[in-house]
Amino acid sequence: MELTLGPALFEWKKDELFRFYEDVASMPVDRVYIGEAVCVKKRGLGEDELRGVISMLQKAGKKVALSSLAVISNEEELEFTRRLIALHPSIEANDMAVMNMVDAKKTEVFAGPHITTYNGPSIEFLKGAGVRRVSFPVEMSREAISHAVRETGVESEVFAHGKAPLAFSWRCYTSRAHGLDKTGCKHHCAMYPDGMELKTLEGTPVFTVNGTSILSADVYSLIDFVEDLREIGVAALRISPQYKNTADVVQTFRKRLDGELNAQEAVQALRATTTNGFCNGWYAGKAGIELIEAAGLGIG
Repeated sequence: MELTLGPALFEWKKDELFRFYEDVASMPVDRVYIGEAVCVKKRGLGEDELRGVISMLQKAGKKVALSSLAVISNEEELEFTRRLIALHPSIEANDMAVMNMVDAKKTEVFAGPHITTYNGPSIEFLKGAGVRRVSFPVEMSREAISHAVRETGVESEVFAHGKAPLAFSWRCYTSRAHGLDKTGCKHHCAMYPDGMELKTLEGTPVFTVNGTSILSADVYSLIDFVEDLREIGVAALRISPQYKNTADVVQTFRKRLDGELNAQEAVQALRATTTNGFCNGWYAGKAGIELIEAAGLGIG
């Protein structure tokens, strides 16, 4: 089973991104997704800098794919996506518009977790368009994932750890919180390198605001279900980068995949990497905010 690292979803300073990917080069992950899935206005890596990071990661033995925006809504975002696609022959499409921009005969195309591949017919359609791998949406249950893999034989990837991306908008929630709209962006996102916490009136964290996207407040983690995910045919597990301790998360998952840690030991190790709580309910067919143990489903 492959271990992958998703694109950085939050706005980090350019030098922080460089240092992060220098660290990633020595992490025990098999594939790294880089690029921009959230907002074209983020001050991330430029095209020449992306080429340098790709080269560095490939020299370190990593497979690399470029992730596209999850929402492409105007000409600026279209042009940004065209330039991104031209950089590398492996692309993760997070918006169906990308499928009209790539030549699947020359490009390795993956369907990212923001394309709603909920069932066999949708996966077969994407396979017919040249898609080689599907990353399932975070809200997919174990039963739905298992059925889709069996029905289609698709090479599949599952979002296995990180704040779960829930929704995207053309509007920028972070700018609005600071009295601005998206066109007046002042990069307030950079003030919140793991997103801006949104609480209920009672003070309970419920969502994470990240520019044009909303994520879970808790960390969605399937570390307890590694054996089950392997058994139902999932080919890869994705870790979503966080501002601190990503290397520790990766090491814990690698040890779990290699059988060096059991579920309880791995969960305990992960608790030291975040101040947030954990959730995983969707995998069990429950509310996403719930935390379900594999033993509670008769698994493991």
